Amino acid sequence: MKKFISILSSFVILGLAAASCDLTEAPQAEAGRAIVFGDEAGLRNYTYGFYEYLPDYSNAHKINVMQDHSAKMNIGTYEQGAYTTSTSTSWSWGSIRNVNYFIKYNTDPTVPEDIRNNYTGIARLFRALLYYDKLVTYGNVPWIDKPLDPTDAELYAPQDNRDVIITNIIKDLDFAANNILATGITPKSNTVNKWTALALKSRICLFEGTFRKYHANGSTYGAQYLDGCTISADELLKAAADAAWEVMSDGPYKLHTGKVYEAGGRGAYRDLFISDDPVTEEVMLAYSQSKDLSVLGEANWYYNSTSYGPHLSMTRAFAKTYLNADGSIYNEKKGSGIYKTFAEETYGRDARLCQTIRGADYSRKDNSGAYVATAPDMSLSLTGYQYTKYVMDDVGYDNARSNDNDVPLLRYAEVLLNYAEAKAELGTITDADWARTVGDLRRRAGITGGDLDNLPTVVDTYLQKTFYPNVTKPVILEVRRERAIELILEGFRLNDLKRWACGSNWEKAPWDGVYIPGLDIPVDLNGDEVYDVYVTEDESYQKSGKYKAITMTLNKQQKAVKLDDDPAGGYILGYEMPRKWNDNMYIYPVPENVILKNPALKQNPGWK
Repeated sequence: MKKFISILSSFVILGLAAASCDLTEAPQAEAGRAIVFGDEAGLRNYTYGFYEYLPDYSNAHKINVMQDHSAKMNIGTYEQGAYTTSTSTSWSWGSIRNVNYFIKYNTDPTVPEDIRNNYTGIARLFRALLYYDKLVTYGNVPWIDKPLDPTDAELYAPQDNRDVIITNIIKDLDFAANNILATGITPKSNTVNKWTALALKSRICLFEGTFRKYHANGSTYGAQYLDGCTISADELLKAAADAAWEVMSDGPYKLHTGKVYEAGGRGAYRDLFISDDPVTEEVMLAYSQSKDLSVLGEANWYYNSTSYGPHLSMTRAFAKTYLNADGSIYNEKKGSGIYKTFAEETYGRDARLCQTIRGADYSRKDNSGAYVATAPDMSLSLTGYQYTKYVMDDVGYDNARSNDNDVPLLRYAEVLLNYAEAKAELGTITDADWARTVGDLRRRAGITGGDLDNLPTVVDTYLQKTFYPNVTKPVILEVRRERAIELILEGFRLNDLKRWACGSNWEKAPWDGVYIPGLDIPVDLNGDEVYDVYVTEDESYQKSGKYKAITMTLNKQQKAVKLDDDPAGGYILGYEMPRKWNDNMYIYPVPENVILKNPALKQNPGWK
């Protein structure tokens, strides 16, 4: 989408004053507005600017790294439970003001009404997305639907409750769905269409419906979050299901299928994240990266460099939730009671596992351009489960911003999951619904048995105990399993934990790692007869030329826990980083300097 931004003419950039960070508009010359709003080219160029509000090369591959199922080297102030109203600085409304300005002045009668409504629909879609971010972040916020003058009373208005915000978000998305003229797949999925609006409606209504359901009685401040709200959780869940169903039944999208898995960690699922161009049959909106346009990403640098990134790594606890290829629940032990090696645990599983991390048969191009077996790099992976989802399989991408693979921002797979979850939460999901959503996703992942065409009836006690102890319905547990696996690293997990009132997962989830047979011995993780890691407690140990393996020295953070129930006497690696969750963290605080400027605003529950 940056290629669209680059064609914005200087008069648009100067005329819009888009950099303003408050709710008031700078005076605009009538002549300048006529140039912008007097023909379709001006409207198109203005709305191209809204795409800058989406994730880009610097963060599209790392939308949220605060996850219960991923370990990392360091955590921020918020994650330590040390965030305060005085350190909160994220209250900003410039983007919403910019959209409101466009909507207000897009009224020139010389432009046909359907053209004006098309671009107003695009603007309202982005306003809905921006307000959704406000809703998730702050809960109650003022609803402002016009660019304000410095003397307007709305500048000093109190927050509106969640009913007002979600009602207006839905109105914006309905207008967008009914007026955006693009109804087919857009070129490279770089721009929005009618179906984008409906997909976002399914996402947002699902968030708010489940937030209301699980916080009504399930969190410390739930009653305060929902004070004054009369829209029921079920109403919102039905709206989510209906919007998703419209995309599923009438839209042009489908799941991308092909070869389920190819040796080396590639296949139909990972195609979506490492392709030069978006896989548009499934990807509904994408951020494009291109060597030709010098718009390059940094996923390889982030995940595969010792000098950059937090060494984000999947945990063993989460890896164990991937089913076996036959649909059965995974067991980390062999029949003998001995724990499976890394090579053994990454074979015969849901094919998405080895398309998300470096599995036993993972390969990538070396400096000569040949594909070679490549084990997890234990100098980068804190747990041994090293992510590959957005990473190009070529060492040449690793040490700078050089990725040219496009990054999906919205996928049809999410729509299927939104539909399945909304129907499951309503208690109206059928076998046919399940087969078309979760069943099809699992089929793409190479799963051949289990619950593909029929609703699940058995609780996975491991999944329940480890992640969702308050969930007793098998169908809801399985939807959550599927959602976490299919959408991992796509920016959903933290918001999912928030809406399910599962924030404490962040604090309690184990950051455990791979099994090793012992300390002070070289270990071949992927079975290629090359040693990969040597784990020791000896801080003075110096690697000799005998073992070409990475030395991992145990310390305060890097741990190895001896397994009392392993006949072989093995260990589980892991990483320890103290984390803190308080229930006020479901909603961010309003910065104290903002309340000083507008005393009508109230501080969010639990913050002082």
